Amino acid sequence: METCKELALTQMRKSLDNLASSPEKYVDETLMRFLIARSMDPEKAAKMFVQWRKWRAALVPNGFISESEVPDELEARKIFLQELSKDRYPVLICKASKHFPAKDPVQFKSNGSDDLLS
Repeated sequence: METCKELALTQMRKSLDNLASSPEKYVDETLMRFLIARSMDPEKAAKMFVQWRKWRAALVPNGFISESEVPDELEARKIFLQELSKDRYPVLICKASKHFPAKDPVQFKSNGSDDLLS
């Protein structure tokens, strides 16, 4: 079973090289998520991985979400941004016990989607 996973990971890395996408900074577990999602098909998983990277780059162009983009969430003292972990992943602490749904969700209305809430 383990050799099957290793073989699929190796084939996926080769497929990514053919698609001109570099998976070096991603650990095997990350690539395995895409293989599992595509029934261990390396070609389909590689295509999905490339699409995910494009989506991620468009959504978070700096590689992280800055504090200036989420001032309301930080002001409510429910979410706390920390430094990066040892493996260079962002650390976020969320206090779920302090979350109470807003009676008047102003943040949604400011985005022009107030007609969806009525």
